[in-house]
Amino acid sequence: MSDPVRVLVADIGSVLFAFDPGRRLELLAARTGLPEAELHARLFASGFETRCEAGELTAGEIRDEVAALTGFDGSADELMGLWTSAFTLDRDVLDCFANAGAVLAVFSNNGPLFADAFGARFPEAAQWFRHRFFACRLKARKPDDAAYEQVEQGLAAAFGAEPRDLLLVDDSAANTARAAARGWRSHTFTGAAPLRAVLRAE
Repeated sequence: MSDPVRVLVADIGSVLFAFDPGRRLELLAARTGLPEAELHARLFASGFETRCEAGELTAGEIRDEVAALTGFDGSADELMGLWTSAFTLDRDVLDCFANAGAVLAVFSNNGPLFADAFGARFPEAAQWFRHRFFACRLKARKPDDAAYEQVEQGLAAAFGAEPRDLLLVDDSAANTARAAARGWRSHTFTGAAPLRAVLRAE
């Protein structure tokens, strides 16, 4: 029998949270008066969101650039609310993690508009996931090795955890493959029921 998992490392979008980018575009369109397709082109297809995720901009700087790109005239806090509207906590998945009996961490490619808001806007999840590794703070995105290396270092410092003690749950096969290549355990997420079965087997 393999050693028990010491740390469960969860992705955010499409794992711990259902992800609906269309909802965010709908609200941004209502707020700015721009068509959803134009907002997608300016904020997402342009590479702007990737820059945010990579930690190139603070939340305040993101607000200013969004204002310049779209005419948005609200505060950074309002923009956080609009941005995080794409995420809805999946309580079945949260229960899977909460009942697993392991340390819980998040490892996400989200930028400051989610990372800075996580604790206040999603306290039900945040109370369980106190170890947080966001790309914007790591200055590296999955599946880059530099991102995984920093998670390994952080969890080793906190718990003496080694890569084999970690289980990454992510909806991206590229991300779980990179974790496995580094000696982590990994599960490519497809739903709560398969995740529950995997956690029972560990």
